[in-house]
Amino acid sequence: VPVPPLLRPEVLALKPEKGEYIHGYLLKYGFAQDVMEWHREHPEVELRFFWDNWDAGKVTKVDDTLTFYLIDDKEFLRQMNGCKAYATTAGFESVCEAMYLGKPVLMVPSHIEQDINAFDAICSGAGVSCGKFDLSMLMKFAEGFTPDADFRNWADSSSGVIILELESIGDKC
Repeated sequence: VPVPPLLRPEVLALKPEKGEYIHGYLLKYGFAQDVMEWHREHPEVELRFFWDNWDAGKVTKVDDTLTFYLIDDKEFLRQMNGCKAYATTAGFESVCEAMYLGKPVLMVPSHIEQDINAFDAICSGAGVSCGKFDLSMLMKFAEGFTPDADFRNWADSSSGVIILELESIGDKC
């Protein structure tokens, strides 16, 4: 039985805002090369990416429009809430959070589970997938993107749906 994703209460409490920057998460900081390469060609676009480069410090400001942040869940959510679009390696939780907040998503899967997540999100109209962080692809997709209000309503119903499903299983025992 398909049930809605269980999202953190911190996500459910957010009121989405539309910013002008691209927000991102890099599962492996080696993906930063793709981002920096794209940034060299498009320095006018503000990019804010979170990564796991523990040697880099809490914030690495490359220039006025490119900043890398060490993983911090509260700051990550704050910035996702205010972004224009989101780029990620297609982890289930953050893709669902982006969908809930109505953000278009670029997914760059790094293993099979993420390939499946990306396929599902694409089928839901949430975003696009690519073999590298081609942020031009995300920006083009974002131009015509309309958030799916049904997804947000469905996710809001998760507790009730899951409890009903568990109760129905108990009734069968």
